[in-house]
Amino acid sequence: MLSVLAGVCAAWTAVVAARALQTGEGRAQTDLAGPFCLASAVLAGCALAHPVVAGPLSANVISIVPLVAFLLVFVPWNAFAFRYAGRGRLVTRRRTATLAGVTALLVVVYGLVAVGVLRPAQDYYASVLLGASTLLLGLVALTFVSAGLVLLAAYRHERVPLTGGLAVVVPVVVLVAAIQVVSLSSFLTRDLLAALHLLAASAALPVAVTRYDALEARPGTTTLGERAVVEDLNEAVLVVDATGDVVRSNRRADRLFGAGAVGRSLGDITGADVETLQAADTHEQWTAQGHRRFDPRVSTIRTDHGQPLGRTVTLIDVTSREILEQRIQVLNRILRHNIRNGLDVINARVETAVDSEDRADDLLAGVLSVTDDIERMSAKARRIEKLTPDSSAGASEVELADLVSTVVVEVADARPDVTTAVDVPSRTLSLDRELLAFALRNVVENAVEHNEGPSRRVEVSGAEVSSGVRVVVADDGPGVPETEWRVVEAGREEATDHATSLGLWGTKWAVQTLGGELSLRESDLGGTAVVVDLPAADRRVVSAEGPPDSQARQDGADGQ
Repeated sequence: MLSVLAGVCAAWTAVVAARALQTGEGRAQTDLAGPFCLASAVLAGCALAHPVVAGPLSANVISIVPLVAFLLVFVPWNAFAFRYAGRGRLVTRRRTATLAGVTALLVVVYGLVAVGVLRPAQDYYASVLLGASTLLLGLVALTFVSAGLVLLAAYRHERVPLTGGLAVVVPVVVLVAAIQVVSLSSFLTRDLLAALHLLAASAALPVAVTRYDALEARPGTTTLGERAVVEDLNEAVLVVDATGDVVRSNRRADRLFGAGAVGRSLGDITGADVETLQAADTHEQWTAQGHRRFDPRVSTIRTDHGQPLGRTVTLIDVTSREILEQRIQVLNRILRHNIRNGLDVINARVETAVDSEDRADDLLAGVLSVTDDIERMSAKARRIEKLTPDSSAGASEVELADLVSTVVVEVADARPDVTTAVDVPSRTLSLDRELLAFALRNVVENAVEHNEGPSRRVEVSGAEVSSGVRVVVADDGPGVPETEWRVVEAGREEATDHATSLGLWGTKWAVQTLGGELSLRESDLGGTAVVVDLPAADRRVVSAEGPPDSQARQDGADGQ
């Protein structure tokens, strides 16, 4: 009678779950309803079969009824438990099939032992039974792990009480207990104890469904939500343990540093330890997506008792934001300073021309010269504004050697007295062609037009380096004034310390937007060498034990 009542409870629960699964009634979630329905149906079948087999079969067979029930319920219940606790990604088809095969094998082995086909006294059979017992212990251990996850999820969830988690856990825990209790009891009580345990396990099922909405209220939502926030965050997040090794990374971090970040030290990935990043306002490094500038944020992970477990390092990409801020500042300075000064010159010369007819032509020519300068500067500002916002939209396959040769020929035509040489390897890059051409033209124009050196020579060379591809424009002219480069390198202008033109700023913004890096050094020709580092699609993510770009500069210097 007890077994029949247990079967009815489990069967009713299976019907409720099946209806929710088929019709989508209420808020039931199919990934929970499916395995819960199957577990309830299996338990119902075992309970209803118990009184049928209890009479004609031996005591040994009766003693394994709870064991068989546990093995048959194991796969669907654990699939439900992991999903209920928010760990559903651990439930894969391969793992499910493997565990189903193991449980089926154990059912066969223990069934053969119960009917006397396998005798533990024989050495070979004893080895088989020992292996089966080891597998069974593993399944029991996994069940307690999933049960613990369910209870932990319910404990952490504000709307699902801990008793709701207990209602979900009770059926399988009772079956595990029954395996020992029934097998160790006397022959007269085995049948009764098996029925009682089946009833206790089955009775918890409708309680979990009706009282605690086990198919609707998922405490694992907290875990899933936390994971989704981290995974979908558009900033790189690295979780490091107390030793400084990365134990978790989100999708953005994997795109920047490669999928192998977990297991490596933070210093190997970023070139800086946690303390250095925590103290830094900004952090620059090469990534799989080019040279980026980050605002590092470090938080400490603590236990409920305040003990530190590790750190979370969030690297907020501020490359585009800083380019925008610099453009606003520089363009504002040009409007306030250069154009205002030009207008003052125009006003002064026009007033002088009105009062002096003899010098009117010369003065008006000077006015036209100033307006031409303003027009050129405005045109360059408009071009920069148009080109730099987003380099990904216009990305295409660019043959670097062809583009560099075309730019040098176009610029050199205006200065036939300057000797140019190009030695750039044939390499295809996936970049914005127009933006790259703009940056290279600015650099080459500056080297050619302002070259008054002894030999008036400009050399453009290229090489593959660890960061990607490098282009070096070297000349024997006066080079870029130190004050100009100091302002651009610092990334900020001051009232008394600013660049005199937009060219160098525009070049830096273009290169940064392309994911590259702009730097200067002395040229072997005696002037300035402007170094443009560009990312390559197939570049490796270099180790950041030291700044990767400094090693790349050395590589490029060796190639000059």
